[in-house]
Amino acid sequence: MEPDFSGYVTKANLQCTDGRTIAPGAFKHQDGARVPVVYNHNHNDIAQHLGYAILSHRDDGVWGDVYLNKDNVNSITAANLVKQGALDKFSIWAKNLVEQGALVHSGDIQEVSLVLAGANPGASVYNVLMHSDVDQDDLMVVGGEIMHADGDAPPVKDAEAPSGDDAPPAEEKSVADVLTTLNPEQQLAVNAFIDDVVTEAVTEALTDQAIDQPDTDKGDGSDIKHNDSQEGTQMTSNAFEKGQAVGTATGPQLKHSDVESVLMHALGSPAKRSDYQLGQGVGSLRELVRSQQGRELMHADTYGIDNMEVLFPDAQALMARPTFVDRRQDWVKIWMAGTSHSPFSRVKTAYADITADEARARGYIKGNQKTEEVFPVFRRETGPTWIIKKQRLDRQDIIDIKDFDVVAWMKAEMRGKLDEEVARAGLFGDNRPTMVNGEMNPDKIQDPGAANTSGNGIRAVVNDNELYTTTYEVPLAVNATGQAWNKLLDTVTEAGEFYLGSGNKTAFVPFRYATRLLTIRDDWGKRIYKNLDEVAGDMDVNRIVRVPTELFPTDVLAIVLDMADYNYGTDRGGEVTLFDDFDINFNQYHYLIETYLSGALTLPYSAQVFKRVDESELQAVAVKPGFNPDTYVVTIPTTTGVDYTDASDGSVLVAGPQAPLAAGETLIVEAVPQAGYYFSTGDDDRYDSWSFSGPEPA
Repeated sequence: MEPDFSGYVTKANLQCTDGRTIAPGAFKHQDGARVPVVYNHNHNDIAQHLGYAILSHRDDGVWGDVYLNKDNVNSITAANLVKQGALDKFSIWAKNLVEQGALVHSGDIQEVSLVLAGANPGASVYNVLMHSDVDQDDLMVVGGEIMHADGDAPPVKDAEAPSGDDAPPAEEKSVADVLTTLNPEQQLAVNAFIDDVVTEAVTEALTDQAIDQPDTDKGDGSDIKHNDSQEGTQMTSNAFEKGQAVGTATGPQLKHSDVESVLMHALGSPAKRSDYQLGQGVGSLRELVRSQQGRELMHADTYGIDNMEVLFPDAQALMARPTFVDRRQDWVKIWMAGTSHSPFSRVKTAYADITADEARARGYIKGNQKTEEVFPVFRRETGPTWIIKKQRLDRQDIIDIKDFDVVAWMKAEMRGKLDEEVARAGLFGDNRPTMVNGEMNPDKIQDPGAANTSGNGIRAVVNDNELYTTTYEVPLAVNATGQAWNKLLDTVTEAGEFYLGSGNKTAFVPFRYATRLLTIRDDWGKRIYKNLDEVAGDMDVNRIVRVPTELFPTDVLAIVLDMADYNYGTDRGGEVTLFDDFDINFNQYHYLIETYLSGALTLPYSAQVFKRVDESELQAVAVKPGFNPDTYVVTIPTTTGVDYTDASDGSVLVAGPQAPLAAGETLIVEAVPQAGYYFSTGDDDRYDSWSFSGPEPA
């Protein structure tokens, strides 16, 4: 019985689209074996079983003679498609593979499949039995395509050319002359032959390239068709063209337009033959494929699974709740733990200045009148102010968020930011403008300011009156590095003489400047300090606390104080309290955290602030004003770079004698450096302020 059609079900030494290559004799043991024939590897559908194939071993592959089931409608349809040339490719499914790299040495073919586009470039239908009036001898095989020969043409069996006396006389005909003699059907056959030749040449070039430069990045899996129902190693040369069985992804295709593009780039411009001589082409298909341009042409198609990301597992949270991105808060905890806290919000401080000569003890000679001691007494009061933070959440959002307690998470954020604002207001001030659009800024945290008067709010250390906070200037370049920062260390150490706080000094330093101190090196380039504790020892302070640079006022290098000398006062009911309420109109929860407190330094000269000044500025030395105890007249000196002010209102006093002080009147004179000048920490008068009093009231 003649087979319905035959062909190579797979060919050896040709690289398949999956990267594997079948070795010669890999399926030699199946010579004469009978295997089922299905359409497109749909062996799970019994209606797609078309018949069977008898396998024959050949040196260059495996030949298959196909016998169709004439009682199956699908088999008849497949036979018609094969006759028309619409279905002309084979594919195999094999398992129990023995592989070395990408080379298949052995395996068992389980089925042969008719497919639209095969993975093995040589697996094609070659012989078709036409059940009609045309005899088998009237068929002519041309490059793997089946064509009907002319009626009088002799059958071509093995493509052997006639020779000897039987050879027809040679005719001098050009290729164009021969092509004009072809009928339309023969022209189609020639075109198909050229397509197959180009395809086979490109495939051969790619195979040679893979052999010359083996791909070392291949996986070692030995299943081509991933079918969990099959045992052992499986392979199908058409795993990605199964449509219903596997998916709709398609493999690479070579169309007529692709062939034209390949030829054009191989020869250069087809419209300009001279381009080839000018070096515009590469000369051959093999060289084109091996070139970068050829690789771009061959590998321009997409592959794999579209929208692969939808198959990825859902992301898992690494943390139980979102992490806040915020400034460093460690300094806040240190400040809040180190400061004093009183159970009353209105704090009054009073002190008497006994540094003046008038307060000194005196000698006595018998018979003379004794003179009473006279010294001023000062006091100030600081009242509370509000600091609040408000939030709200939709009830629906609270219900929908299941991963964590969003309310507790938000309350923790509110308390943390409230503590930061309290600490910031006490050390630097909140840095908000006092006026906005000509009106008082409602968000501004109240600060009585530098005036040594009573008021409500939180007094910032850097802005406090000179009687509580002493400011020192450090001549330093803006971009100072290395040993230039020794000036700050020396200034802080020298200023320790004038510090009158409790004594457990802490230096709050911006991160940027603390880093500059750590990077001071000696003359041999070795770092002098291993850590901040060593720097603190040289500064004569107990510890250094680094604070985010953005919080520090401009040009402030360090703030030194004993935190216990700063007091926060809160009455009962004014401590930190959290409120929540529900708005039925908008279905929202409202949250409010607030505190009603005061804050201020409690000891004179208990804080020191060190500011940078340009090295170009000049040093000024304040001279103590003169005082006549008989006339009670204060005389303001004329000093370059120095202004003398009345501490009660900050007004500048004119140089020369002032009006005599009245009975019970006190004048405090403060020296202030003018623009372009600064005071040295080594001046004879440690405070640059003096107190003068008039006679005792009658």
